[in-house]
Amino acid sequence: MAKFFLLLLITALIVYFLGQFLPFWALMILIAGLSFFVGGNSGTSFLGGGIAFGGVWLVMVLMISIQTNSGLPDKMAALMGLTNPQLLWLVTTILGFLLGGFSALTGNLFKKTIHSKRLEKRPRY
Repeated sequence: MAKFFLLLLITALIVYFLGQFLPFWALMILIAGLSFFVGGNSGTSFLGGGIAFGGVWLVMVLMISIQTNSGLPDKMAALMGLTNPQLLWLVTTILGFLLGGFSALTGNLFKKTIHSKRLEKRPRY
């Protein structure tokens, strides 16, 4: 449980502060590295990374949409075939959840793969 909250908090901070300067794929690499070092089980990593990434993207979309009152979300929703522009918020959140979840899961499973390879190389007496 502590690893879940640690991963959730640090991922949210990384996405919020570095997300303004880095592309999404760089954030995914950072989250995979973070999940590699934090550890935990696969479900914890997936949910922690996904909830943090998706939640921060939802907050950022809401802040930008409310502050600017731009017509761009309406046009993007029309291009995507969505009838309600607020559905674009949901799509963004789901996409962020999947990106964060799978990147954290990748880091976690990479750690387990390396750890299992080390166990195989031990000599047996």
